[in-house]
Amino acid sequence: MSDIIEIQNLHVQFQEDHGILHAVNGVDLTVHQGETLAIVGESGSGKSVTTHALLGLLGKDATVTTDAMRLADVDLTHATPRDFAGVRGRLASLIFQDPLSALNPTMRIGRQIGEALTVWHHPGKAALRQAVLEAIADVELPDPALVASKYPHELSGGQRQRVMIAQALIAQPRVLIADEPTTALDVTLQAQVLALIQAQKAKRDLSVVFITHDLGVVANIADRVAIMYAGQIVEVGTATEIFYHPQHPYTWGLLDAVPDDTADRSELFTLPGTPPDMHQLPVGDPFAPRNPQALAIDYQQAPPVFAVTPTHRVRSWLLDPRTPPYQPPVSIQRRWARYAAIMKEASHA
Repeated sequence: MSDIIEIQNLHVQFQEDHGILHAVNGVDLTVHQGETLAIVGESGSGKSVTTHALLGLLGKDATVTTDAMRLADVDLTHATPRDFAGVRGRLASLIFQDPLSALNPTMRIGRQIGEALTVWHHPGKAALRQAVLEAIADVELPDPALVASKYPHELSGGQRQRVMIAQALIAQPRVLIADEPTTALDVTLQAQVLALIQAQKAKRDLSVVFITHDLGVVANIADRVAIMYAGQIVEVGTATEIFYHPQHPYTWGLLDAVPDDTADRSELFTLPGTPPDMHQLPVGDPFAPRNPQALAIDYQQAPPVFAVTPTHRVRSWLLDPRTPPYQPPVSIQRRWARYAAIMKEASHA
């Protein structure tokens, strides 16, 4: 399977009044053609910064270095602002978390949706209007002509998010990056937007990068999952590997924080502690102070990446062959047991 996105050793720093913020610290990331990759982690973990660096959307206060960065057949390792402008909308488009802030309040919806098409394909007036109406219909909004004539504040939150999807897809990009697109929506609208993104992915053979802080959101749509913490990817694998055979203690915590009707507990789990201050990179493993399984070496030396399978990699000293045997939380053991039962049943089907 070919890779449509390749990033090697990405670092992003922001110059702030009170020091340098180390937002991304050595990220390696690939996205396969036609897959949905979910990037999951708490706020401030570097998820959005990573994808914004790929699209050249970071401000002048950002310093970006990377050994390699490629989008489709375009090498962006040493890209200029003009180079980045040449891929945004054409090769990759971005859906933002808050469409009310992202959309221009003074422009009608139809004009905003058609902007990317005008930039890249220069259609005539009639062809542009037809394409805009088709794009609106494609995201399942009724009466496209009426929607096109409205301003953002005249639409509901769910409708605005659909408009953002139409705007992102009208120029036929190959990659759709969805940056927490369902956070502000209720559960019903959230499910509808997720289904819409999946439908558009299948229809257009898109690759999708889905950014979220909630593993539960991507449980049914992700092919692979990358877990980010303190500007690093600490675990990456197939959705099955992450949900049913997680190996990093941070992933265990994220999974435990997902509501589970089968869990025997009265309170929702929350991870203890807080992420580190990224103005000063911690020594060793950044997750060590929050990790009940932390070893002495976690406070002395950053862990390398260990390969669990060809598709499953984990940045944790727990995977070192010299590490004493350890037991994951009971909740994770139950997940493994459920998966083993599912696989056993499937093998006898």
